[in-house]
Amino acid sequence: MSLLAPRRRRRRLRLLTSASRPTGRPALADRHPRTVAVAAGVFGAAVAVPAGGPVAGAAAAVYATLAALALLRRRRTRRVDEATARALDAVAVLAADLRAGVAPGGALSAALPAFAASDAAPVARLVERLASAWEVAEAAGSPLADLLERLEADVRWLDRIRGHAAAEASGAGATAWLLAALPVAGIGVGYGMGADPLHILFRTPVGGVCAGLALLLQVAGLAWSGRLARSIAGVAG
Repeated sequence: MSLLAPRRRRRRLRLLTSASRPTGRPALADRHPRTVAVAAGVFGAAVAVPAGGPVAGAAAAVYATLAALALLRRRRTRRVDEATARALDAVAVLAADLRAGVAPGGALSAALPAFAASDAAPVARLVERLASAWEVAEAAGSPLADLLERLEADVRWLDRIRGHAAAEASGAGATAWLLAALPVAGIGVGYGMGADPLHILFRTPVGGVCAGLALLLQVAGLAWSGRLARSIAGVAG
């Protein structure tokens, strides 16, 4: 590939480095996930307090917030994975177009929408590496298509490693959620024995203290398992 004029090279690199900026406005749940989770907790408390009192309201607020955070985190993970896959496919198509003789400017223009569709951190890192590969190819005169194919293979390999790490960490998360759901089974056993555990938990001082301690332990366990999963993913990344 022949060397391009510095002005054209700078313009093309500016296009690449700005490509990871999303073209549309993200949804409220993506911009403010904690606000949405808190709103879910407030709604849960507003529904539970009239029926079961303040202790029931606190429990509903905690569970609704945790459920909303889990759903939003899962949604965010799915969006990031889809955006990364689209960006990698765009790199593969870009390399194929260059090998087929398409002009670099036209090939890059066709690939930019896939990079600009998301503000995910993996896409931003991929764009930075793509810009570096493009700059090296134009400065040294090396085949850009070869560099792009190697870049795609390297990123896909890292994604497979992250996927394996996430699968390993999912066991700890599933165990934590299972333990968090055990109190519901305990309440069911209490009713099966003829007792009224919800009345004791929500309407008596001793039950309220036990419910508060249980909520604290559950939140601590879920936070610890989430931190463990994120640390494993960070090591893999």
